Amino acid sequence: MDRNNPLMCGRYSLERDYRKLVTRVGAVMARVQMLAARYNIAPTQLAPVIYRESGQTAMKLMRWGLIPSWAKDASVGNANVNARSETLASRNAFREPYQRRRCLIPADGFYEWQEREGKRQPFRITLKSGEPFCFAGLWDRWQPPPSQTGAEPNTAAPDEPIDSFTIITRAANAAIAPLHDRMPVIIAKEHYGDWLGSDEPQRGLPQHALDQPLDEPLRIYPVSPLMNSPKVDDARCIAPVPLERDMFERQWWDDG
Repeated sequence: MDRNNPLMCGRYSLERDYRKLVTRVGAVMARVQMLAARYNIAPTQLAPVIYRESGQTAMKLMRWGLIPSWAKDASVGNANVNARSETLASRNAFREPYQRRRCLIPADGFYEWQEREGKRQPFRITLKSGEPFCFAGLWDRWQPPPSQTGAEPNTAAPDEPIDSFTIITRAANAAIAPLHDRMPVIIAKEHYGDWLGSDEPQRGLPQHALDQPLDEPLRIYPVSPLMNSPKVDDARCIAPVPLERDMFERQWWDDG
């Protein structure tokens, strides 16, 4: 179990058709068309996010790694790939987004690693049904300061704002625990609307959506170490690979 890995959910996939999810939530497309399959989405990359703004539910591409609106530079987002569910109300980076900028992140699988005998072996986790789902997330909008490169002071126009997101995590369930002590929160379908809520500050926050996550059987299987590189984003990342079980803990993962 790689408990020294600072990322609780550091890669995920969105290979399955997720249009039904978008329809179920009632989101409209905002400046993004349906995307090609993604097998290895990594931090700092763009990924589709379902969110609410100005009274409308929409989906658009956002950068993975939440950059708070008050940040001095975008590098802050590198430390905000994940957000612990237990500290959403206390962490400065997440407090306001938790109150008014919650989001859903479509996915169909995520990856965790186990280190044994100097080898870092990736595993993919999906629903046993193979259906896509949504992580619980937060988003924020950061306005970069005016670029001064090649311009007189105070005359350069500001760059375009950056919308970014983080994936919320919780304590791992029994299936994930042999891999990691944390896992992403998968929102139950009946809580989609509650989690998105309103884009205005709310007194009653939907904590129940985090406390009652989707509870369905999981499939866990080893995949190629090729996916360790974020530059590899093709079907090889999700293909099962043979692995001698004696190198790893008991039969907690599933051949399918």
